[in-house]
Amino acid sequence: MFHKKFKISNLGIREFCERYKFRSYNRINWKSRKNKISHQEEQKISLYLFWWKIKFSLIVFSVAHNPISVVAEAKIPSYQKILHQDGVRVYQSLLINYSQSQIQKQEYVTVIDTRKATIKNLTGNITGNNDSKISKKILSNFWQDALARNTASRKVVAMVNGAFFSTNDNPTGIAFGLKTDNNLITYGYAIGKEYPGQIRAFAFRPFSGIAKIQNYTKQLFSHFPEVVGALHPLADKSTQKYLPRTFLGVSDLDNNGTQESVVLYSSNYARQIDAIKVLRDFRCRTIAMLDGGGSTGLIVNGRPLISTNRPIPHAIAVYAVVNSSSN
Repeated sequence: MFHKKFKISNLGIREFCERYKFRSYNRINWKSRKNKISHQEEQKISLYLFWWKIKFSLIVFSVAHNPISVVAEAKIPSYQKILHQDGVRVYQSLLINYSQSQIQKQEYVTVIDTRKATIKNLTGNITGNNDSKISKKILSNFWQDALARNTASRKVVAMVNGAFFSTNDNPTGIAFGLKTDNNLITYGYAIGKEYPGQIRAFAFRPFSGIAKIQNYTKQLFSHFPEVVGALHPLADKSTQKYLPRTFLGVSDLDNNGTQESVVLYSSNYARQIDAIKVLRDFRCRTIAMLDGGGSTGLIVNGRPLISTNRPIPHAIAVYAVVNSSSN
């Protein structure tokens, strides 16, 4: 007979069943046991097994219907979720440390399910037709522009800086190309001149759940309404130095064969390999580098989590669904 002080709650279900040689978890042949157990103990064990079946079913349901929160959080225990909107999650690193210069490291990851949430390219005033130039503004001004685009069903919840540009000119050109709202702004003034073989393009279709990062080609601008030129994640942008960084990746978190999730990485103090590792932890299959250094900035719900006062020509806004049940 089981010892009277035996408590099944102290055992995992698998360990319990293996220890007492039950033939399955949900079909226990009590009469075949040589050692009988009391009716009260039988009820406790049955209730415990029933509870585990319910818990397992809920986990399976959550993974199927909420791949971002379940899969991502399971993979990155060193991050905590600080924003939870329909289709959007923002995570903050718990591994806070100080550099030799006593700069407190800040590290955030924004995960967007593009089947629900929306990504929007925002620019300053555009002048010219071919190889247009764009007026610069600071990220907080871009945030005000994004707020003006809120609708009854969608609101801006996050924003990062975007494309590479010249810091010497205002208006400025875009280094590696930009297309917004199905309007080509430029193929990029640096194409064929800088970083040969290392230029990438982030392309997406709003509301359709399709996002890609691939090698830069002009043909890509014809196939997508939104394109942002970027760089290979290991292109030499002071690779081993700890600097402000903005990276992005795309991922298929629900494993259906379509890369529907966009993952934005923002840090005030990171090497390129640090950004790559974090995005790999978030299951990104392809990764690209956006502008960084003094351009790096992140705003969440109007609050600058990584501040920058550098005027920039382009920002990426993230809009979540309003009045919808959270994932």
